[in-house]
Amino acid sequence: MPCFMFKVACSHFRRGESRMILLSRYEEVCLEDERSFIEGEEDLEATVKAIKEASAAASGANTTSAAEVTPEAVDDFLRCFLFQMGMIETLDCYQAEWTELVQKGLLDTGRVGAVPEVYTENRRLERALKNAQREREEYREAGSSAAETLQGVRKERDLHRLQHKRVVQEKSRLIGEMKKLKGQCNDYEPEVKRMNEKYKAVLKQTMQVSLEREKLRSAQHDTPNCGLKPGHANVSSRIGKCCLSAER
Repeated sequence: MPCFMFKVACSHFRRGESRMILLSRYEEVCLEDERSFIEGEEDLEATVKAIKEASAAASGANTTSAAEVTPEAVDDFLRCFLFQMGMIETLDCYQAEWTELVQKGLLDTGRVGAVPEVYTENRRLERALKNAQREREEYREAGSSAAETLQGVRKERDLHRLQHKRVVQEKSRLIGEMKKLKGQCNDYEPEVKRMNEKYKAVLKQTMQVSLEREKLRSAQHDTPNCGLKPGHANVSSRIGKCCLSAER
């Protein structure tokens, strides 16, 4: 039960300083500390832990209060009851008459008895019941939040599973393509090797032809006659053969 303070406004008591003294005498101390829970995107575990700690604190406070309970005066009990029920006008009348009798000496406060323990126990049990009902609502809200969180987690799990399956399929496809390309590279390797050897042979022949051509040109510049010597026909035929092999 939320803590209540026996605190009546001064506007209801315009009977002098004695009213203020009596009012300060019958202020009740809060029986529970107010607790606040973080709303919004709070972690479920933290919420449940906070509820459990609050329950333990409330049960400890109830045990302590039950062990150290003291008999309550009848007038205090009546004031608390009227205040809780919202009967402010009745409380004003009762307070005014009580103060008047005390000031006139017609009422001995020492002879006023205490409320039977059963009433105090009933009020304590009522507070415990309200605390239990409040905690039940908190647990219900926590359970509802947990169900929503679980549903969201399941959806994310299914999404991640689908993505993982797609990644595995893509990986298998890429591995197959890599193996295929590797096989093709192995098949092309002998052909590439043969073409490299052919290229080297043609290059060697081309170099030889170039050297013979240079020799022929130098020989033409050295001789006054422009005619060809008998060996020149052989050079020309070799040049033609090299060109044909290069074209092939």
